[in-house]
Amino acid sequence: MYKGRERELEFPLAVAVSYHAGDRGKSGEVVRGYVACDLADRTPKQVERLYRKRSAIETSYRVFRQARVVTTTQDPIIRFAFVLVGFLLENLWLVLRWAVVARPRRGGRDLPEEFTFKTFSDWIRHALEEELERTWEIEMNGVGVPEAYASAAG
Repeated sequence: MYKGRERELEFPLAVAVSYHAGDRGKSGEVVRGYVACDLADRTPKQVERLYRKRSAIETSYRVFRQARVVTTTQDPIIRFAFVLVGFLLENLWLVLRWAVVARPRRGGRDLPEEFTFKTFSDWIRHALEEELERTWEIEMNGVGVPEAYASAAG
């Protein structure tokens, strides 16, 4: 990168090549390049496997953050319990999505795009609010809309 310049940069590159081999009607080769340190003792396929594993972990945390509870408690046991419930919900969604919602087909299951983790979380939230009869109450200021804003309020 920036060859011949003051800020020239070199880094190791692993290029992994695989073939579609008729996977879901596709053909040809797939070329993936990975920049990684310490490639001397790893093959490009090993680097690819490592990156794919790491990507799955990051995806799991990204999905988990959608179910994260916002709390002010400093109690580590309660905070850990919230994290545990979040990961359990994520795993339940994955099982339901794969075993119940996904349609079997040749070459693997067809995962529906509309059954997202957010949709699943909203269903659970809605059911809990109905079951617990949760109502939202907001204390009003008792003043109402000021005269200056009366025309905008309708």
